[in-house]
Amino acid sequence: MENISEYEEQRSKLVPAAFQAMLGATNDLVFIKDMNLIYVAASMPFVKMAGKNNLDEVVGKKDADIFESAMLAKKYVLDDYKLFTTGENLVDYVEPLPDDDDDQARYGSTSKYILKDEMGNNIGVLGITRDITRDYMARQRYQTELQYLFALPEDAYAVSYIDVNDWRIITQRRQMLNGSSLHECVSVEELCEAAIKSIVDDNCKAAEFYRNFNPQYLKDVYSSGRNDLSLEYQRRLVDGSVHWVHSEVKFLTNVDSGHLCAILFAKDIDAAKEAEQKLIDDATRDRMTMLYNRETTMEYIQRIIENDSEHQHALFMIDVDNFKGLNDTLGHQTGDEFLIELANELRNIFRESDVVGRIGGDEFFAFMNKTPDVDVVEKKAEEMIHIIRKVCAKYPLVNLSGSIGISLYPTHGDSVEELYAKADEALYQAKRQGKNRIVIAE
Repeated sequence: MENISEYEEQRSKLVPAAFQAMLGATNDLVFIKDMNLIYVAASMPFVKMAGKNNLDEVVGKKDADIFESAMLAKKYVLDDYKLFTTGENLVDYVEPLPDDDDDQARYGSTSKYILKDEMGNNIGVLGITRDITRDYMARQRYQTELQYLFALPEDAYAVSYIDVNDWRIITQRRQMLNGSSLHECVSVEELCEAAIKSIVDDNCKAAEFYRNFNPQYLKDVYSSGRNDLSLEYQRRLVDGSVHWVHSEVKFLTNVDSGHLCAILFAKDIDAAKEAEQKLIDDATRDRMTMLYNRETTMEYIQRIIENDSEHQHALFMIDVDNFKGLNDTLGHQTGDEFLIELANELRNIFRESDVVGRIGGDEFFAFMNKTPDVDVVEKKAEEMIHIIRKVCAKYPLVNLSGSIGISLYPTHGDSVEELYAKADEALYQAKRQGKNRIVIAE
């Protein structure tokens, strides 16, 4: 009996000591309440969760004294009463935790146990909560993304669910949009190869993305803190038509295997891109000829001058001689048709790096980027005169022709305004000398 007594005495010392050590070391939210639901012990993570700084602000108090949210305090009390009413412990149920300092929602997996004395009488409650916010949010997001995968949106060509660790397509869904779709693929390698072949611009970010599309690349992107990435590009579909496509990759963790997975989907955004381009065109282009308008032309020319001041450039100012006679004789509609045809011809003889615009009425600007010498400028001007004469020849009832004034950067100025003024002077000289000719500014 003496040995049993010593054992019980030692046990009575060890158990509380061990429990206190556990409270000081655990990362879980642990508390003990008595039958009046007053806190008698708690771990520091629980104290912090309650928004307090030290244990004294929790021990000896009730939930209503601790938590700012009256609803949350009431919920905790009802859970405790439920224990005593049913006589059953609550094990591993998910509940919201008070928001952290960044107002981010948090969730915990909580178990509550009825504490009894040696006679079997209830004496209190032991609660243990693990913060499962990350896992809970991942599972919620995982379920949401899978629902998205299996409920293919109306504007999506395809959605593929890829296991990054195993590097395989787990499942995919695809559909026809406007009579066409993306190429069907059975492996990730095949999916990337089809994407690279069908992307119109080999140098765009989407082409680079699919060339780098491999497990390590995706893991690096995810490790950098990004949960998704998106791209917009033009893609050639199965029927050969070219459409704007929005591709997006969303990362998530498979809650069962723990593998990093990626949901890759491609949406049709052709209509949205057309509407976007129309807004841009309305703001930057002449509505009739679809050349750049005056403001945009001047802006682009100035930008080229500022970004490339080491080379010579040439500004051509083109004016249609006797254009008013065309309107008066054949009508304004015919005059518009003439201007549209002339604009198309001028656009076709210049490079993409050059700038062609309509600055008003029957006057046009053409800015030739990086002209090696004056001979090249003169040849281009002669080509323009030939084009103008060809278009004018379709209207024999009117004595139409074209005059061109030319200024050179940096010889005649180092800004678009100065070049404009010099080209305008040269054009005036061409008109005074009899029209239908080319004059380079003095």
